[in-house]
Amino acid sequence: MLLTREGCANTETLRANLDRALKARSTPIAYTVVDLASLPDTDGRTGYPTPTLLYNGRDVFGLAEPRRPFGSPT
Repeated sequence: MLLTREGCANTETLRANLDRALKARSTPIAYTVVDLASLPDTDGRTGYPTPTLLYNGRDVFGLAEPRRPFGSPT
């Protein structure tokens, strides 16, 4: 799952790199793009910076799951 928001300057770069990496696999993997603005404030994913790539609910780069209160959006 790719978490993003409108105007995120790094989403296109992350998405292009992710698409290239997935294309290189012999078995393609689909992913979902989620705009954080579409999630309710109670959803813990709204605390992640953007873009964030989650696999099985965990940040692939090792960022810990956000805890309330969440900081300002990045």
